[in-house]
Amino acid sequence: MTNPVKKSVLCDLVSRHSNFDFNEHIANTAPEDYDIWNDFCLPMHYSDAALEYKTLRSSCAMFDASPMKKYRMRGTDSGHFLDRILTAPVSQLSVLKAAYGLICNEQGYLIDDGIVIKLGADDYLLLISELDLDDHFAKYNDFEDLAITDETALSAGIAIQGPMSGKVMQQVGFTGIEQLAPFELKYFDLNGHQILVGRLGFTGDLGYEIWFSPKAIETITNAIEKAEQTLDIKIPGYGLTALNICRIEAGMIVPGWDTAGTFEDLAGERTPYELTLGWNVKLKGNDDFVGKVSLSKEKVCGSRFKMKGIKIKKNCLLEDGHQLYGAVDGVKIEIGSLPSIVWHENAGYWIGFASIVTDCADIENIYVICNKTGNEVAGEICQIPFVDLPQRNQVPAK
Repeated sequence: MTNPVKKSVLCDLVSRHSNFDFNEHIANTAPEDYDIWNDFCLPMHYSDAALEYKTLRSSCAMFDASPMKKYRMRGTDSGHFLDRILTAPVSQLSVLKAAYGLICNEQGYLIDDGIVIKLGADDYLLLISELDLDDHFAKYNDFEDLAITDETALSAGIAIQGPMSGKVMQQVGFTGIEQLAPFELKYFDLNGHQILVGRLGFTGDLGYEIWFSPKAIETITNAIEKAEQTLDIKIPGYGLTALNICRIEAGMIVPGWDTAGTFEDLAGERTPYELTLGWNVKLKGNDDFVGKVSLSKEKVCGSRFKMKGIKIKKNCLLEDGHQLYGAVDGVKIEIGSLPSIVWHENAGYWIGFASIVTDCADIENIYVICNKTGNEVAGEICQIPFVDLPQRNQVPAK
């Protein structure tokens, strides 16, 4: 099998829904070139990560989202169930609207997050990265009219992101797509195939996600290639490296990356308030949800940590989880960690998130210790998000 960085998103899309030998593919792929996502390779890059990022931010690029885990929830109790397991209610959503949701445990620590799409009056689709939530759902499912099914394998998906994504979508055949508002979805017919399109994404840019039956892969592939020819552009794939830069720039959290996600040591877990996600915790006018008691106490008593952005403008050796230090009255102490840190080749410096002990959150002189040299390297604390792109929320999309 070919190395994934030599392939394309459209090739990956076909591979995922064909006679594909995953074990053979892994055996012939360098480990540093991919991550595993629901038993499929998620390439770190297809060509050059810096070029992928530049193209996404200046034009348009696409990502194979097919491996995303998809839970379908049907029945008159489906909305009530989601209101129980999420920190903000979604049952009041209009049909073909979506919402960002947080899933916590009883202690208020974030387990996972995802996008909830209301497909019908009693019909929802929950999209999450990869965590198996079957046991968590079973624990809180005492409803009579609720059916939960895993539909991960039943649909393929592509994220098309960047300032030109609207024009690309129009050329693909989604007429009127520019009128779609953020978190709004619409069904389109494309050569007899029903395609669900949402103004969604994980890059902080103008972007769309397309969900469709594997039977429509050839139609989608041909339409995208035709759009490239008509607009005289190339729409490259982007891998995990470019995605990570974009989502950090946009201040978007990933459970399991920005939290430990193991629950073996709660010092490594975080609550929504400790992740800048407190806006998505609705304590008032909301029925009891999992974690509400603990989060209500935290709201009154305060949080252990505060999450901020950080820039480190020296190309030293860093890694996720790196310790962060500061000075108090001339004494150097550990004040937190960097749950996510990535070298931004295009900008020429590191960007990431700093999880800082609340009592130390106002310390100005902070630094890390470079792994390779042992030298102290200064960091610059900044607000999240790093970027706020106007095209992200413009309607009509330009």
